[in-house]
Amino acid sequence: MELPQRVSIRYKDTSYNINEIRLKTFRLALQIWEEQTKPRKTELYNFISSCLKQVERQDRFMFSLLFVELTDLIRNSSLDRGMREVLIKTAFSEFACALTDFEDAAKKD
Repeated sequence: MELPQRVSIRYKDTSYNINEIRLKTFRLALQIWEEQTKPRKTELYNFISSCLKQVERQDRFMFSLLFVELTDLIRNSSLDRGMREVLIKTAFSEFACALTDFEDAAKKD
């Protein structure tokens, strides 16, 4: 499935196209490990949450695809197995929290 190329968002006064969203998502997911932050309300959560608010409904599937790509990237990395598992779990937890919070907020409107 192709990612929609027309998607662009603004986050902290910077514009991002689909490739920049992909790169920032990956960078922030990897940063979680370095920061050893607890899930929820990290920069990755804030970025994904901001993206979801700006992307049209039919294009939101792309974030799931980005996280599938991210899993492959982490799985194929030279990081040790334990680190890979924690990184994947934490990144998906952040994504799930952002998506759930976004959907809950949309239901209240």
